[in-house]
Amino acid sequence: MTTRQHYRTGTPGTGTSTDDPAAAEAVFLDATRRLLEPLRIGPGDTVVDVGPGAGSATVALAHAVGEPGRVYAVDLDVAMLNATMEAARAAGVAGRIRPVLHDIQDGAPPLPELADAVWSSWCIHHARDWDVAARALVEMLRPGGRLCLAEGGLPARCLPWDIGIGRPGLETRLDEAHDRHFTQWFFGRVGVSRPARGWSEILHAAGLTDITCFTALVDLPAPLSAPAREVVLAELAARVRRAQPFLTEEDADTWARVLDPENSAWLGHRADLSLLTARTGFSGHRPDE
Repeated sequence: MTTRQHYRTGTPGTGTSTDDPAAAEAVFLDATRRLLEPLRIGPGDTVVDVGPGAGSATVALAHAVGEPGRVYAVDLDVAMLNATMEAARAAGVAGRIRPVLHDIQDGAPPLPELADAVWSSWCIHHARDWDVAARALVEMLRPGGRLCLAEGGLPARCLPWDIGIGRPGLETRLDEAHDRHFTQWFFGRVGVSRPARGWSEILHAAGLTDITCFTALVDLPAPLSAPAREVVLAELAARVRRAQPFLTEEDADTWARVLDPENSAWLGHRADLSLLTARTGFSGHRPDE
């Protein structure tokens, strides 16, 4: 089985990039923690995590709120909620977390209380209407509550410009093909509303004030650790899978070769594989009433 085949699908229904989202979250955890800082979470706080993924940020939030606090993990996929609770049990904080099955596109979930802070990372861009989803996030906040939305940043750079096979610039062309894939997927759904503006403006229209933008750098130079290398290979394979219809025949063939562990050109053999990317957060608060 090739790496390309092995990472062909993620957990059914989750929309995750790879079969092991927890491994990917571990690689990005330091950046995630930096993006959480503007929330200023303290003991006893009530926090909502929308789109918890495999639960790494949810667990970090649960540690921050302490025994008297609560974290609501909201997701439309029961598989992700199960993964989050599994991570919470392993970390000894499951008692502080409340899983909530809900699609944020349908508005704010029916929580029993307003939150001191709301966090969402790489989730809201999947919504059919970003304005509707942003308003739902803000509606969960108490007056004076804080929100941090992690969306956007920069595409990852993992390969040299010329890897010695195929045309130079392979990864740059993958970015373009993947963007075409996302555009087709996004606008191919019924009821989609074109965003037409950036996240700061969307959050301001949703009711946030004092919005700031900040970016966390992820810089893992070569040589990568074994876990980071596996994540990079898996993420590249997932991007290639999604972008496949938009790749040239030459590039598709090159990717098939470099993602195959049985091929002499397999990227896993390279000592110069790295990970350089940036993740951007947008933070603000709901005005006091």
